[in-house]
Amino acid sequence: MNGWEVAVEGMDAAAGAIDWRAVFRANPAATCVLAADGCVVDANAAFCDLVGTPLPALAGRPFDRLKAVGGPGGRPWSADVTGRGVAILERTDGTLHDVIYAVSESGGGGWLLVLSDAVPEGCPACLIHGSREKFRRAVDDLSELICRCTPDLAITLVNRAFADLNALTPPQMIGRDLAVHLPGPVVDAVRRFVAEATPDAPVAAVEEALPHPDGTVRWVAWRWMALFDGSGRLAAIQAVGRDTTQRRLAEEERLRLAAMVDRSPVAGLAWRVEGRCPIEYATSNAGRVLDRDPQDVPGVGLLDLVHADDAAALAAWVAAVPAEPAQPTTTVRLATDAGAAERWVTIRAWRSGPGRMEGVLLDVTGQRAATLALRERERRFGAIFDHMVGFIGLLTPDGRIIEANQTALRLVGATEADVLGQRFWDTPWWSHSETDRERLRDGIIRAAAGELIRFETTHRARSGRLVHVDFSLRPILDDTGSVVLIVPEGRDVTHLKETEAALREAKREAEAANRSKTQFLAVMSHELRTPLNAILGYSEIMQAGMFGPVGSPRYQGYVDAIHASGRHLLEIIDDILEISRIELGVLELNEEPAVVADLMARAGQILANRAAEAGVNLDVAVDAELPLLLCDARRVIQMLVNLAYNGIKFSRRGDTVHLAVRRAADGGMTFAVRDTGPGIPPEDMERIWEPFGQAGNADTRCAGGVGLGLTITRALIEAHGGTIALTSAPGTGTTVTLAFPPGRCRAGAPEAGAAAGA
Repeated sequence: MNGWEVAVEGMDAAAGAIDWRAVFRANPAATCVLAADGCVVDANAAFCDLVGTPLPALAGRPFDRLKAVGGPGGRPWSADVTGRGVAILERTDGTLHDVIYAVSESGGGGWLLVLSDAVPEGCPACLIHGSREKFRRAVDDLSELICRCTPDLAITLVNRAFADLNALTPPQMIGRDLAVHLPGPVVDAVRRFVAEATPDAPVAAVEEALPHPDGTVRWVAWRWMALFDGSGRLAAIQAVGRDTTQRRLAEEERLRLAAMVDRSPVAGLAWRVEGRCPIEYATSNAGRVLDRDPQDVPGVGLLDLVHADDAAALAAWVAAVPAEPAQPTTTVRLATDAGAAERWVTIRAWRSGPGRMEGVLLDVTGQRAATLALRERERRFGAIFDHMVGFIGLLTPDGRIIEANQTALRLVGATEADVLGQRFWDTPWWSHSETDRERLRDGIIRAAAGELIRFETTHRARSGRLVHVDFSLRPILDDTGSVVLIVPEGRDVTHLKETEAALREAKREAEAANRSKTQFLAVMSHELRTPLNAILGYSEIMQAGMFGPVGSPRYQGYVDAIHASGRHLLEIIDDILEISRIELGVLELNEEPAVVADLMARAGQILANRAAEAGVNLDVAVDAELPLLLCDARRVIQMLVNLAYNGIKFSRRGDTVHLAVRRAADGGMTFAVRDTGPGIPPEDMERIWEPFGQAGNADTRCAGGVGLGLTITRALIEAHGGTIALTSAPGTGTTVTLAFPPGRCRAGAPEAGAAAGA
């Protein structure tokens, strides 16, 4: 039981039924019961209201918010201190109040404390404290950051602005370490100042960034002052900080704006509206825009900066500029050195006061050149567009016409006003046919989806002429692949249609004439073969002396000549008949598997006499184990003989003509005929394949033949599904290769290779 409870019980015993606790709580005087250690035991409502703290927050805690004024200071109760006095009470909200206190002992070693906020006038201690309080309140009301600390940075005084930076009250910061409440760079600067300050240099200034409780960063210009005592010893450090954030931001903005102006292509000028319009002010970049030293621009007349030919027009324009808010614009040439390229600027100006104007200048030399070039390109494009022979225009993706060239307009006798903005299928070009209108409408839908559309149509010209048109719709895509325009284009192909019809008629007539020629040759060949057979038959009888000798030996020579000439003529007639059958398409093959060595042997036998007569050697070579060849044996021999005859015909006496056959790499079969004759010139390589075409000069052409051998051979090998190839060069001879496809090779009994020479 504490002293307060003992005292109350004693009073209860002495007074009988009086409730002293109720009296204590209802007492209007602010009263508090303290234990011997200074902790609050109980307090009435008046005391709690004066202190600004409810009883639960006070009970059991030391009451250290009261400081006596005068005397030794400190709390006004102790073992040897009782009585009355003036003290300073710190309320919970941080405010300070002057109070009168009365302290008396209570039973059990405790204390009874009574407070009153009514301070008597004329009290010297109160007057001193009042002056201090006024000073403190004046300091608290300052917007600057104020702080005083000891040389070891222990805080002894701060104002509310400084405390707010740390989300504390000024009393809560007293005694704290300043280094805890300031950023490291600021603390380092303070410590350097403490180490370097002297009575002769007691002041220092620095600007540093300071974090704010709201999360922003403030800039503070600090002024530090060292306070020395009479002996020259550093007693305290006082700091005053001014928030320079707005000034610093304004300066940064000014520098940023100045940098932007320096980099800007737009320059600013201010001038007087008199005489030559002398310039009073120019932005820092005006020198670059005007191609002058910036220091030389102010004082120069605006009219002196422009080309002499434009000065009068500029002066008239300046005089005509109306009052605000009008800001007219003009374009003038700048004065330049002789031979220098022209420079153009636009001026936008306004009246800034009586007799004064301001304006901005922009160098538009490049823009003007680009504009002129664009206009020239547009003019050229328009000239090309309107003078194109074909019809061309532009459509929106939904089919509305936005451009049409003059060629298209002239076709139907329309103007741009008649068709622009109209659906393309509703224009005069398509009024002649509902079918074509539907085709066009469908084509535009497909072109808008990215498809190229093309078809042929007809249009009726204003003159009534029917025009055939090759028409197309071409989509134009943007960078994303979307169709933004459609280009309709039409070419007048009427003359092509007419030419095409004429060519078809000419082809029909030529084919009819060729068939007549072929039929004539076939008939004539048959008619010629009959007497030739008689000539050859009788001459052979006379050569054999079947009915006795002819008589004179000279007649025998004539008979031989007649027989040889007849045989040659018969060969020519056979070739003509062959080419006639080929051209008439009646070439037939009698195909059956044939032994390749037999084909080569039979061809060699036919060629032997001709080679012997020409004094040319004949070499026939056949690879071993060749399969059977599905072919018309007579036609294969005919091809080999035709090719070898040419080789013999153009070879010199003593030369050799080679016939060879081998299995091809692709499984087919290849026949080759090679000679060492004069070769074929490059310019004749195409002509030799034509009927009756011959290569070389008059010396080689006199070797005989009518030029049908290669033509017939190519037709025969192609009829077998094969190919023919010829390689030749002047002085190196000629090689002709017949290639039969793999499908014509048939498995059979292996056959031995054969070789024969003549």
